[in-house]
Amino acid sequence: MQLFVNTADHENHREWLPDWLAEHGLEQGDFDRARRLREAFRALLRVNNQGGAAPEAEAEVTRAAVDVRIELRDGAPALVGDGSLGEVTAVALTAMLDGTWPRLKVCRNCEWAFYDTSKNRSGSWCSMRLCGNRLKTKAYRRRHSEQV
Repeated sequence: MQLFVNTADHENHREWLPDWLAEHGLEQGDFDRARRLREAFRALLRVNNQGGAAPEAEAEVTRAAVDVRIELRDGAPALVGDGSLGEVTAVALTAMLDGTWPRLKVCRNCEWAFYDTSKNRSGSWCSMRLCGNRLKTKAYRRRHSEQV
């Protein structure tokens, strides 16, 4: 799921979704549907960080959930997706159900998806060395320029 969301690099204006589609046996005709689903997941992850609501994103994921079914695996129910987009949707819905979803977030700076490994679940940046440092440096410069 994280890799799917990261098929777009908004900061550097790069699009890797066509490559992802090809790797997963999907046609270029699936591009618009896949892009909408990816951005819906990104919006829901943004809500993990910043709060709020994303009703359009929820509606898009709900439409994608048509490709997900419940199966018994080793005596336990499991969500299983039909096709690659169904599989990605099943992974996301499973994370929402098992409580790991809140740990998956998008960086406040570059919107790259990352898994928050901090004990208190307070991660805001994909990397402290990259985006965290950039944002802290901007804030420092802004504070010191206001004092001059």
